[in-house]
Amino acid sequence: MKFPNNKNQEKVLQLLLDQYEKSKTYTGDNRKKQTFSVSPGKICSKYADSFADIGEIEDFERDMYELSDKALVKLVLQDGEIRRIAAIEEKIPEYYKILDREEKRELLVRERKLYESYVGKHPTLDNFCRQQLARLDRGNKADYPLKRAEELLKLVVRVLENREEILERELSIGLLGDSKVFEKSYRTAVCNILEKNGDYGEKLYGISNAREKELVILGEHNIHANPSYIYLRGHGEFVLGNGTTLRITPDYPIALSAQAAEGMKGVRIMCKTAMTVENLTTFHRMQSEEVFHIYLSGYHNTLKQYVIKRLSVENPMLKWYHFGDLDPDGFFILEHLKRGTGIAFKAFHMGIEDLVRYRDFGKSLEENDRKKVETLMARGLYRKELSYMLQENIKLEQEIISWKEKELNNLTLI
Repeated sequence: MKFPNNKNQEKVLQLLLDQYEKSKTYTGDNRKKQTFSVSPGKICSKYADSFADIGEIEDFERDMYELSDKALVKLVLQDGEIRRIAAIEEKIPEYYKILDREEKRELLVRERKLYESYVGKHPTLDNFCRQQLARLDRGNKADYPLKRAEELLKLVVRVLENREEILERELSIGLLGDSKVFEKSYRTAVCNILEKNGDYGEKLYGISNAREKELVILGEHNIHANPSYIYLRGHGEFVLGNGTTLRITPDYPIALSAQAAEGMKGVRIMCKTAMTVENLTTFHRMQSEEVFHIYLSGYHNTLKQYVIKRLSVENPMLKWYHFGDLDPDGFFILEHLKRGTGIAFKAFHMGIEDLVRYRDFGKSLEENDRKKVETLMARGLYRKELSYMLQENIKLEQEIISWKEKELNNLTLI
């Protein structure tokens, strides 16, 4: 027996089963007979409201009387109104059939088997699965419904095992049959599982934006929202995987794909200095003959980290600088660079004198900025610059500096 499209009847039976499965009667620990019932307001919120839609009230009462006529529930009436809707104990097994609902005991067995089957596949996944098993042991629900958990676990394994560059939409259509489903329904949950159970602490240090975190986490596993390219400008010579020698100059910046960058046989920089640049507008303006520039686009990813390390190893005499926004995020990005590459970057045009010179173009700090300032200063980092930012309530984007400082295009010594 089923009640197609009757939400009132389905809802009352679901609520009665929820009560039943949470009870000592269900676990067998009851010492006295228990009854299970719900009030009309749980089903029809305006049932006791004098100004409620009479048609809505009539529909609700008709649905409840139909359940009563079929001997599925007992109605407790007072002054002609329904006061309680009570379960009929011997009919409870029928509720499961009507709702096509799996009994809690059976569901728990299947959930346990699911999480146990993934233990041992990867340390990150082990953490998550053991947490879920512990929740089930305590009688709590797992973090995700069974069907969604099955889908998420498959996706997390696929991400953790990925070794080749793949785009999010390729991953989505390959595993889910639709190019946009991963982004819409799974990406955030997958990244949450990875972040909470994996070792991403240093990589995510200072990153508060949720989407930026997702990009970093997936990027660590060679999964990208868009094709990954690294933009380069300056005097350099790159020997590609096919043996082709690519020579670039400040006048002709290039973009290398992940495949081309990772397949390089050699790289030589004909400058004494290399500089990473946070924003594209500034990178566009930087054309020094003596400095080799690398565009980061905010926080660097795996590809950019690889290229920067490669440049450093094969050109050990390079001096490394970073030019970013004069705000807490800019300094976090600088720290992120140092930690990710092992290179002792120095800040370029990111001092108090720049804040003073261009204060008319500055913006006020936001609450999130202040929290990041506190985090950095607690670690003893950039105290002088950050203290000034707090004192003057100012931050500055690097684009104004690269636009106004004409000599940046003629740097001969840093």
